[in-house]
Amino acid sequence: MEQIRIGNTLVDYRLLHSSRQKTTELAIDLDSGFTVRAPVNMSKEEVSANLQKKANWIITNLDKMNEVIRNETKKEFVSGEKFLYKGKRYRLKVIKVNEEIVPSLFFTHSKFIVYLPANVPEDDYPRIIQPLFIDFYHLKAEKILLQRAKKYLVYFETQPSLIKVQPLKNKWGNCSKTNQLRFNWRVVMAKMSIIDYVVVHELCHTKYKDHSKAFWNEVQKILPDYEERKEWLRINGDLLKV
Repeated sequence: MEQIRIGNTLVDYRLLHSSRQKTTELAIDLDSGFTVRAPVNMSKEEVSANLQKKANWIITNLDKMNEVIRNETKKEFVSGEKFLYKGKRYRLKVIKVNEEIVPSLFFTHSKFIVYLPANVPEDDYPRIIQPLFIDFYHLKAEKILLQRAKKYLVYFETQPSLIKVQPLKNKWGNCSKTNQLRFNWRVVMAKMSIIDYVVVHELCHTKYKDHSKAFWNEVQKILPDYEERKEWLRINGDLLKV
């Protein structure tokens, strides 16, 4: 994944070189995100220069895409809807079976599949399926957040006394006076760079219990671009819900 800074915004994009391309071609869609196709002999520097010339188009269309995603946040939990996981959107498929089964959710790395008894009416989908998604995100968050915390613990002398995932109102993470770290399960819906920001933020609180300049300097030592990640979460955090 490549990145380009447009004003104060850091934009991720996928760069594909092709011998068929004569000029750069830009595409922004809900599933693939921002894709740039460029001639095979065009350097990354030349690609970046071309993208800067089209900065207004890029920002305008990214804003349109985000607005569509915002309008999708009220879920009906029916086949075809898409749900975020690690920054990507995956389609839901609801399958009804005749036998009396316990409702269940599976993730196949390309889509979510929910199995329901045949007699469940569509009006009951949110009541039944939403808890399945919450359980899925919670379990994945426990695994992923622990893995990411272990990666960044090398920067710290003080180890957290606890790392736990739970619902947190209006917070992505929390560090107690005794260095117990608690993380909001919803963050696992974001891309990995945002998950890492939340993890590093709370780990830095094991050293500084406030948001002083020293605290932010500590965050910046580990994540030099933390301000962009922080801003992304401020703007898009309300999309991370189910």
